[in-house]
Amino acid sequence: MESKTLKEFTEKYISDRQMCWEMDQQVMSDLSFSKWKDALVARSEIMRKIYLENEKFLSDLKKELESEISPEFYEQLFNTLKLLYDGGFDDLFIMRTIVNRLLPYYEKNNDYPKILFLRKVIAYEHYEFYGRLSHEEGMDKAIELYEKTIELKEHYEELTDRADRRAIFVCYSNLVAILANEKEDTSAKIFKYIDEALSFWQSDVVQKIDGDDTEFRERMDKLETEILYGIDTSKIKDEELREEYKDLVRRLKKKITADGLEDTDGGLFRAEIKCRLLEGETPENLINEIISHIDNLGELDYKDDNAIEKLLDYHNSGCEIFDIFEMSENRHELEEKFIPRFVSKITDIHAHIPFGFWTGVVDDACAEWFSNAAPYDKNPARKADMLLKLVISRQPITYIHSLMVGEIAARIAISIVKDNPSFFVGLLGIKSKDEVRNRQDDLCDYATKAALLHDCGKCEIVEVVNRQHRHLYNEEYNVIKMHPDKGFEMLKHDPEFDKYFDIIRGHHKSYDGKSGYPQNFDNVHSRYKPMIDLITIADCIDAATDILGRNYTKSKDFNTVYNELVAGSGTIYNPDIVKLLSTDKALYQDLLYLTAEGRFEVYYRAYREIILR
Repeated sequence: MESKTLKEFTEKYISDRQMCWEMDQQVMSDLSFSKWKDALVARSEIMRKIYLENEKFLSDLKKELESEISPEFYEQLFNTLKLLYDGGFDDLFIMRTIVNRLLPYYEKNNDYPKILFLRKVIAYEHYEFYGRLSHEEGMDKAIELYEKTIELKEHYEELTDRADRRAIFVCYSNLVAILANEKEDTSAKIFKYIDEALSFWQSDVVQKIDGDDTEFRERMDKLETEILYGIDTSKIKDEELREEYKDLVRRLKKKITADGLEDTDGGLFRAEIKCRLLEGETPENLINEIISHIDNLGELDYKDDNAIEKLLDYHNSGCEIFDIFEMSENRHELEEKFIPRFVSKITDIHAHIPFGFWTGVVDDACAEWFSNAAPYDKNPARKADMLLKLVISRQPITYIHSLMVGEIAARIAISIVKDNPSFFVGLLGIKSKDEVRNRQDDLCDYATKAALLHDCGKCEIVEVVNRQHRHLYNEEYNVIKMHPDKGFEMLKHDPEFDKYFDIIRGHHKSYDGKSGYPQNFDNVHSRYKPMIDLITIADCIDAATDILGRNYTKSKDFNTVYNELVAGSGTIYNPDIVKLLSTDKALYQDLLYLTAEGRFEVYYRAYREIILR
């Protein structure tokens, strides 16, 4: 591969990634059904073409990286990586492949600016990818990579680009951010990195080069304030660290006041609340103060420059109250008194955040709010609606797939009730075939809701689920296989979702239990097996006929899929359901239409719901 060819491939890859984004924006526009359908069909065709082009590019690149490389080509590869990183085209697996080839070469030549850039890039890509997955091993690797990057501060004077020097301090910030999300008490490590960074900043070598640089000073100010979010004071056992935290809050309060700055996202306000809690102030007084703060925040204008800060102020202030509940001895009394005063208000704010507004941040916030607020709602229907609005519907590909699975499952369920009612005996406490017939609506409702919830775990791995411009690497596929357990973990503490747990965990297991995932789940002996088998088949039918989220393969028509179901009958798929598809001609024709032209109606309804939320 010549340098010119690599440059052309890279520019094409970047333009294709940009086109993917533009196509997504187009189908999320407020269009008439006919125009929207044309846009969706065009998107599907273009995305498939982009997928195939990128596959060729990545295949050629891999071959090139496995061969001898000239010094000139190393430079071209470095520039390619820089182009991808600076353009925001994050992709851990592509970038890691390139970095692994480049890093030994530049380390051998002691090219410290390039070494720093490469380490920074790969550390950030690990942080960005695994951070959203709460993947402990991946984040441990990110910490290791960041620590190796900050070692290069010994060569500070050799880093001629101010962006490289500034990156040293950004790495310290990211280390604090990673440790802030650890389950155990990491306050000692956080203070260690903060103190180490501040000490290095104040050193003669740094002050001589960058001491008067405004951007550097702002970065150091930010590094200090990040500890306000980075430390969970309830976990701090060391009294000296508690005092250090309180001293820092007081110092920052004094500094912010002296500089005439505003606490735009309420971070300092909540830090002071934590300090007062540590000093023994009663939880009731503090909660009252937080609720008063929430009530005074005012309306959210999403066109305002500070909208995200105000939104996160609402969110984090509400979460702070939940944290106080958890630490209090009279927890249940506090919950009963204060839940009605803030939960529904903040839940409603989350439910109406416009689609596409700070997507990654908002998705994480909505998922966190659901996990905090849902256990306090005793109404199962309202709780399921909260999950749908706050989590599932914020991921269009997962949401629309789940709606389609529900449509397919409900149609099959009606046919089962009519032709083979004994199939459902035992579900929902049903004891006879007559009761099955009498409770058809309940069974269809159960199938529909099970379908809506079956892939909820994918909402925690959206970076992988939404990957459509190239094939998945094995590591990513292993992440995909985590979604049944992630869905179960999301809901397992709430008994209201009990009848969906086995469907969430078992819908990727084969009928005979001998294949599929997760391996440690026994679907064969589940009392919900009939519904697991139904959702499994409905899931496979939609996945195979899908035109939205599977560019790695062309969609199939229902006739082809039916033949595949027959081939797997008795091993992969429930034979009773497969047989029903052939004997109920009306059902077969219904599914033939639904999975082809009919799916556009389901898609359009879902898109309208999302963009008009």
